[in-house]
Amino acid sequence: MATGRAVLALAFLLASGLEPQPILRESSASLLLLSVYLCWAAGLMVVAWRSWWFDYVLAPGAQGIDIAMFVGAVFLAESRNSEFQSPFLAFAAFLLIAAMVRWNWRATALTAATLLLTNILFGLVMYQTGFDIDLLRLSRRTLYIVLLSTMLIWLSMSRGGGRMAAMPEPQGIPGERRDVVVDGALAFIASLLGARRAAFAFASSEEPWIELREFGPQGVASRRLEPEQFADELLAPQRTALFDMVRQRELVEADDSGLLVAKSGTNAGTASPRLALQLGIDEGLIVPVQCATGSGQILVWDAESLSFDDIRLLAAFGDELARALDREEMARLARVGVETGVRQAVARDLHDSVAQFLAGTLFRLEALRRWIHEGNDPDGEINSIKNALRREQAQLRVLIERLRRGQEGDRRTEIADELQALLTEAGAHWSIATELLAPPQPLLVPVELSYEIRQIVREAIANAARHGNCGKVSVAITHTKGQLRLSIIDDGSGFGDSSVAPQRPRSISERVEALGGHFELHTGAGGARLEIALNTGELA
Repeated sequence: MATGRAVLALAFLLASGLEPQPILRESSASLLLLSVYLCWAAGLMVVAWRSWWFDYVLAPGAQGIDIAMFVGAVFLAESRNSEFQSPFLAFAAFLLIAAMVRWNWRATALTAATLLLTNILFGLVMYQTGFDIDLLRLSRRTLYIVLLSTMLIWLSMSRGGGRMAAMPEPQGIPGERRDVVVDGALAFIASLLGARRAAFAFASSEEPWIELREFGPQGVASRRLEPEQFADELLAPQRTALFDMVRQRELVEADDSGLLVAKSGTNAGTASPRLALQLGIDEGLIVPVQCATGSGQILVWDAESLSFDDIRLLAAFGDELARALDREEMARLARVGVETGVRQAVARDLHDSVAQFLAGTLFRLEALRRWIHEGNDPDGEINSIKNALRREQAQLRVLIERLRRGQEGDRRTEIADELQALLTEAGAHWSIATELLAPPQPLLVPVELSYEIRQIVREAIANAARHGNCGKVSVAITHTKGQLRLSIIDDGSGFGDSSVAPQRPRSISERVEALGGHFELHTGAGGARLEIALNTGELA
């Protein structure tokens, strides 16, 4: 903006001096005025490149002088024949854009109102005092200001008070690239501002230490800091700020409107971080980053030139980094949830099949040893155990194939036939009687649901035989109103004292909950009864 002002003043001065026919009233005085304004503009340009503090502090005064110069220059060059020689549009556009870039839409609207009032007021005064003023052109120029102001105010409101910079998408698998996101953000922000160094300090709400990642000429370095010194500062709500520790100056973002507050002396220090002292920073930018898992700060320093407009840019970038870190955390939690679910499912499958089968096999081997000691022929029982091992091996292969291939599509199977085969096998394995009560019509269920039901029944029979010492297990299955109801009844000893709430079988409970079903356990001296309801909505 300072460079644009200087170029505008120089162009107006050259155009006025090189024009064959003078376009200025009182040309000598007018050229002197333009020369003084050019020197003022050149001085502001030097200040803007050398000191962000004075660039911001002098901005309101510079805007006022620019408005005064706009009024003076326009009417010094005003005549009926100067339609395309007047600097009106150039000055008006510059003033409105300067207000939009420096402040917000309210400042743009205020500047537009000031331009309108001064333009109309001075035009009418000059007309009444006998100057050569075309009222039609004055009205047309007023309309130009209204249209230009409307567009720039709308643009100022839509731009959100600051420039935007999109953070590049990092490489890697979402949920496993948090450090890559931070390192890429530090490198990007350093290149964006021409800074040689940047750092990100983060205080996690779960970890006891402070994580610090520093970007510099040698790349990215990581270390941990003690929480006692910096945790309060990192966790406290803060605003983006441009600070000078030596001169005790700060420009702090006041609120979401984008306005900045200048602080100096003892008033400065609310945003100047203790972490900056630790890193040896004299002048730089600080940006708070608020995440779901904690909060931190971005520090940028050792830059070629910093501007107060960088505050808005870095504030938007801090929000973008926070969202990126939250997305990484959500992806990590999703991966952990999936992995945990897979582990739990595999653990349940191994417990309900392999572990229970091996426990039953041990019982059968103990019984076989007694059978042999009594002088009986063991061949029949050995063949029975071998056949059971083959069947279990086949079931284990099915489990492995299911894990490899995932879902089995929309295939369905007759659940009553599946359960009848399972009960026959389990009864022989545990040396108990089994019974299936099923309706005469077929009950077709998805293969996945059939597998889960078989595992539930296997676990229930194993528990009844091992812990309840039952002699018989009955399984009844029905389907009504989109629900598959399963009743498993045994004649064993139950779950102990009926006056105390029994502990629910963990594996069965987890399976029913994973299927979105309902599970009730009833126990007493005559055995236990498991009532399970599974929502299917697909069975006829």
